Amino acid sequence: MKTKSVAAVLTAATMMGAGTAVAVSAPLTVNTSPVANRYWETVYTNEVTVAWRWEAATAVSAELSVSGMRGEVLVTNVTRAVSNVLWRAFETVSPEAEDVYDLRLTFYNGSGTAVGVQTSRLAVVKSAFGKASVDPGLNGRTWDTVKDNVVIPCDAGWAESTAAATSSRLVIAKIGGETQTNALAGAGGYFGWRLRHSDWGYGTFNLSLTFPGTEGEWDATLTRVPEGFILSVR
Repeated sequence: MKTKSVAAVLTAATMMGAGTAVAVSAPLTVNTSPVANRYWETVYTNEVTVAWRWEAATAVSAELSVSGMRGEVLVTNVTRAVSNVLWRAFETVSPEAEDVYDLRLTFYNGSGTAVGVQTSRLAVVKSAFGKASVDPGLNGRTWDTVKDNVVIPCDAGWAESTAAATSSRLVIAKIGGETQTNALAGAGGYFGWRLRHSDWGYGTFNLSLTFPGTEGEWDATLTRVPEGFILSVR
């Protein structure tokens, strides 16, 4: 509706004695960036609707697969008449464990040939469900001990010196062991560090998060000890 038309309607309403009406809506979160905002990558409910567009004109079917740090959790095939699938990320109201999931939708034509792929990444973090742990003591073991798979957030906007970055890199170095360099997608998001049933084992790890092309680095040292009872005799 044009501005002039709106003014005319308001004038007519006033002349008819309608008066002025005021309505207040409930607060609403507005995310203006679909590519640089972790809101879009965070799961807030255990039931996630995965929707897509059939962009490939020759596609007649598609396969959706969802894989996390613990392996593949969902594989389903759909026809062109379907444009969304309901994925139950976890069974309880809030998650017992955190994870990062890669979603992959592969489109096929009538001959079974792949004609397109769409991908996405979603993270399940406990803090999104009101279960954030707060430990004000920097010397507490909460900060330097890791037991299970880890979801690591990153965001170039944490510091002014890195705010203009377009990419990020996380280096994980095990003392006395291997070093892994991970080039992350974009300058913000989540990284899933798979520790359970992996080759990392136990020990001390140095983590370094940087944003190529900018100055600034985030460092952390984490220790993973074997599960169970440990008795130290001196």
